[in-house]
Amino acid sequence: MAVDMVVLKPSSGLHDLVVQRLSDGPLGGVDRLVIEAAAEEMVGLISTLVPRHDGSLVEAVRRFHDDDWMAGCAFADNAGSAPARAAAARRVVRERVDLAFGSSAADVLMHTAIVRGYLDAHGGHLAAQRELHLSRATFYRALRRARGRLSDTD
Repeated sequence: MAVDMVVLKPSSGLHDLVVQRLSDGPLGGVDRLVIEAAAEEMVGLISTLVPRHDGSLVEAVRRFHDDDWMAGCAFADNAGSAPARAAAARRVVRERVDLAFGSSAADVLMHTAIVRGYLDAHGGHLAAQRELHLSRATFYRALRRARGRLSDTD
């Protein structure tokens, strides 16, 4: 059996496409409400499989100092000027980062690695590594775990 690989991005048009395919295919003789419910389930499933780029917390942390990206990201308000939207998005991202980590030693290490490595204007990976007194390998392991924690809370 051949399967066509199609790149799907969840959108309002995706629901209509799924309804059309289900109506023309396996659920052709079924009530329209059943088809709509099945389409909602399928769109939800597809949405979980599509990688998140624009709205992910990890991507927002990586692009924290990019004003244009922050003003247009999912964390920004829709009102106000671009700098105001970027500032609002930065506040939300910073709050979400702070909430993602607890008070244990490992959590403090991961939080510091993220904040100094990405969010502080005068930080950076090297500065964070030196401040934490970690070897390069240990720092990047902590940073990878911290990014994993952020993607889990996303």
